[in-house]
Amino acid sequence: QFYNMALQDKLILMGIILIFLGFIIIIASSLIQAKTNVKSAGVVFIGPFPIGYASDKIMFYILIALTLVALIIFYLLKR
Repeated sequence: QFYNMALQDKLILMGIILIFLGFIIIIASSLIQAKTNVKSAGVVFIGPFPIGYASDKIMFYILIALTLVALIIFYLLKR
């Protein structure tokens, strides 16, 4: 059945599989390592406005750079 699927359906299925694989890897690594120093950052786009947070200064700068790259990509795809 996989060979009879359209390309869009295959890409969606592969994306879902990669997301679940990422979750499994993160859960497994958190169970293996008992003590770690966790840094986090995230951004959400609400319309054209990015809203972000970061727990570390370096993560904040990385988040700003990735947000700018995403905004440029969104702008170029919109044209």
